Amino acid sequence: MSNMYPDAKTVNFFVGCGYDCVYCRPSFQRQLKRVAGILKCQDCYDYKPHYHPERLATSKIPSSPIVFVCGTGDITFCKYSFMRKIFNVIEKHRPKMDKTYYFQSKNPVCFTQYLDWFLANQEKIILVTTLETNRDAGYRKISQAPLPTVRFGDFYDLDYLRKVLTIEPVLDFDLEDFVDMVLKLHEQGTLEYVWFGFDSKNCGLPEPSTEKAQRFVDILQNNGIEVRGKSLREVKLSEAEK
Repeated sequence: MSNMYPDAKTVNFFVGCGYDCVYCRPSFQRQLKRVAGILKCQDCYDYKPHYHPERLATSKIPSSPIVFVCGTGDITFCKYSFMRKIFNVIEKHRPKMDKTYYFQSKNPVCFTQYLDWFLANQEKIILVTTLETNRDAGYRKISQAPLPTVRFGDFYDLDYLRKVLTIEPVLDFDLEDFVDMVLKLHEQGTLEYVWFGFDSKNCGLPEPSTEKAQRFVDILQNNGIEVRGKSLREVKLSEAEK
């Protein structure tokens, strides 16, 4: 996460994911394999959803302006009771430093059970989901996460004002339909910005042409949506949003 979001660090009380996204294997999973031996944690090595309760007492909240909470996993696999303990740790830290906490899931409906806490701390909490494409057909070859149209609907219906959409790594899409999804979030007044980028791990994903990707980005920016980029290849952002 910190490679994608400048000035961001992660704190990982919970680790792992069950969605088996093909593009996560050479990124999150490989990173954890490198440190699993040091940690002596087989579950980290296997990227199996699991807990590190010892970190609740010993881990410090990073000093960075942005903190990804459980950034090396998907919190949809985290037990409700344990997530509430994580909130308690954050509550104890929050008065000490001005920062923003990001919570991300490819199953945004999981956020609803925590909306009371998110809303009470809305000035410091941003909720994030990944939407690589608008297409459901063929998606199961990429991931076991909720299908893109389902994920979009759940994120759109989420009664929360601070959302970020990650379109990275982008998969091939239908231009008009995908633009319409993002514009609906923007018109809702909840979308703070969009991250956009191609596969940086050479996973052989089905990708849009550069021309289609450029058109997509141009339409978003022309409609007043802030687009931030990673692994853009030949796609150009406006000068103010690079």
